[in-house]
Amino acid sequence: MRGEVGASKFVLGIGGRLYGISASRAARGAAARPAARFSAAALGPGRDAGDIGRTGGPVVRLERGDGSSLVQGGVDFDGAEALLSDASFWSSLGEGDADRLAGISERIAAELAEGRPGSRALAGAYALELVILAARLGEGRLGEGLSAASRPWSPPDGVWSVDDAARYIEANYTEVFSLDWFVSKCAMNVSDFSRRFRERAGCPLFEFINRKRVERACALLKSSDMPIIEIAAAVGYNSLSFFNRYFLRIAGVSPRAFRSGSSR
Repeated sequence: MRGEVGASKFVLGIGGRLYGISASRAARGAAARPAARFSAAALGPGRDAGDIGRTGGPVVRLERGDGSSLVQGGVDFDGAEALLSDASFWSSLGEGDADRLAGISERIAAELAEGRPGSRALAGAYALELVILAARLGEGRLGEGLSAASRPWSPPDGVWSVDDAARYIEANYTEVFSLDWFVSKCAMNVSDFSRRFRERAGCPLFEFINRKRVERACALLKSSDMPIIEIAAAVGYNSLSFFNRYFLRIAGVSPRAFRSGSSR
């Protein structure tokens, strides 16, 4: 785009999760200086190395580490991953912070594109810098309750609350779910669970599941070149016709129209 430098687009893999990264910075001295931009979106689980070819862009991967990593110091991967899924956080960034993140993204994309000896290792080092900076920029955001739904969550040992059920779906939206399983986890009868879940989520259980899947599908459609049939499978649908039906009902347009920006 004219007036911009450092436009970059790639996929960041952290453990078993993929995040689409898109960034650009303003060219120095540009007549109409656009703001620096940085955005991230959760693309869903990364199953294997083949995901690299299905994401529509180069992939740089980071592993959380098990204490044997050469990089020590308590990297806040949980906080960074929560923020990478929180579109409202990135849209609220000031230009200076967006410019810093875009600059790191530019270096990552350049190394991935060059393919020189050590490029992937250096891209990984820059990716670690990106994750640490993201976590620092987000310090206090979760604690202030500005994005409670994005807080890292883990299943409780005992009886679940209805909120736990909703958080489980948000983290595992590709799974096959059953009402009985959630009823058992929450130690409720079907009518109580259904009523309380609707009060919490604003819609019935399976409507909530489909909304979450379509939400992730929207991110994939905009941030990757994956075929629609592969996106359907990636978000939990084993039938393309079911995916198209639910997407049209929830998003108001077909997946193809959504990707192209058409209203029909």
